[in-house]
Amino acid sequence: MIQFDKHAFKGFDEALKQLYGLLDTMGFHINALIALLPRGLEVADTSTFDQAKLIDKQINECERSADKLVAQTITKFTTGADDLRFILGAIKIAGGLERAADKLKNCIKRLSRRAHPLDPAIKTELKNAIAAVEKMIPLALAQVLDFKPEVTQELLDHGAMVQKSYRQILIHLHHSKSAPSADDHHHLLLVAKNLDQTADMAIEIMKVSHTIHFGTKYEKEKEAGAA
Repeated sequence: MIQFDKHAFKGFDEALKQLYGLLDTMGFHINALIALLPRGLEVADTSTFDQAKLIDKQINECERSADKLVAQTITKFTTGADDLRFILGAIKIAGGLERAADKLKNCIKRLSRRAHPLDPAIKTELKNAIAAVEKMIPLALAQVLDFKPEVTQELLDHGAMVQKSYRQILIHLHHSKSAPSADDHHHLLLVAKNLDQTADMAIEIMKVSHTIHFGTKYEKEKEAGAA
């Protein structure tokens, strides 16, 4: 478990706390983006996309602040191996969160532009994927501070659910007799794909967290054996 009160310099402790705080804030804003998605399943509302752009701007600002803080911390303090893994891992995680936000913003944009009511089967699969992604971001960030194998398994299970929904939507769009327009087909396909990629990024955050804690690359088979 990572602790932020063990260093000789309180300034170093505060810098590490602030760095994690930025990651936590990014996670909070990403959940705000996810909260906008269900409305897009009901109506095509461009004002939702306007909200998403504002939230995404805040996430980008957090990532820039994290980059700046890391540069200042490495320059000012002598870092041991454990601390350096956390600092460098935090930068990777911030980048992953920023990319996840872009994917979610794109989902919201696509849903705001669809012209037809959603097919019930597609709507159900998107609801399932959104619910799973919503659970994954907090779980992934919790691994940064305290890595737990059972949380990793929960993340992988949610990720598998998102991937399953993506595949089901692909199949349904391909075989649907009441196919949407070409534009709607494209929008829905990209929404499902972006949700799947967001889930992948949450799992990647877990893998970076594993390296932070143990100094080794995450391997599913070894984790299963340890459990």
